[in-house]
Amino acid sequence: MTEAGLVSLLGRMLGRPVSGEEGKGLLGFTRSVKLYAHHGATRSAMGFLAFGGESQNGRWMLSLSGTGCGFVKDWEGVSELLQSLDAKITRLDLAVDFLEGEHTVEEAVSLYEFGGFSLGKNSPSSRIDGDWLNGVAGRTLYVGKAQNGKMLRVYEKGRQLGDPDSEWVRFEVQLGSRDRVIPFEAMTDRDEFFAGCYPALAAMLEQEGIAIPTMQAKARTTLAHLWHHLKRCYGKTIDALVTHTSAPYAELIEEVRVIGLPARLDHSSAAAGVEWADVLAQAKRKVQS
Repeated sequence: MTEAGLVSLLGRMLGRPVSGEEGKGLLGFTRSVKLYAHHGATRSAMGFLAFGGESQNGRWMLSLSGTGCGFVKDWEGVSELLQSLDAKITRLDLAVDFLEGEHTVEEAVSLYEFGGFSLGKNSPSSRIDGDWLNGVAGRTLYVGKAQNGKMLRVYEKGRQLGDPDSEWVRFEVQLGSRDRVIPFEAMTDRDEFFAGCYPALAAMLEQEGIAIPTMQAKARTTLAHLWHHLKRCYGKTIDALVTHTSAPYAELIEEVRVIGLPARLDHSSAAAGVEWADVLAQAKRKVQS
């Protein structure tokens, strides 16, 4: 795919024009393109593309800012696009805003002290930053370290933006690909993966979380979970093939089928003799939950 083609495709997925402006090389790439989303007579910076350089071996980098992510209406489409390009997610930020201060920085500090962000015997590192004496310019609690692949920021977003009376607090998890594979489902099932980062976050959302394991403990999932995402991501494609090409069901299945078990599947559950009815029942419970 060309630079212009990818920019055009992003525009179609955002439902608004996107333009690119040539920039300097960055992050080891020799070329870059700044991306802008257009809305009326206004344009907003939304990220960049970077590419070029022998050491990159043909790799490209796409980075979307928070503003850019706010324009995206079809995250499933973005996920499918990236997977079709054999992409890898190297960083993903997930955030939840509490506009009326339903959960505060002080509460986050207390949760840390009582083990709400601990996943094992040892607590993650922590540090504080900002205006903790007067509380006017905004305060921040950091849990974990970005260089280790997972860090939580809890900060007074409204005060950071200049409103000293704002109660707006943001809980934001930064995930990196060091020692873990960030699944594409994290782009679409954002609440579940946000909640899965720390026990305290799951309690806040009243949501069962999905934890992203490190390489030392590879991900395991169920047939029902894989079936749910197969239907959601590719159900319409299957329907289009059947409807518009009259492809026989049996032949279609044989053409897309690959013999073997998915690496992420809990093989012990499959070996136990799970039935098709069980898979459908589990998938239905997931949709209803």
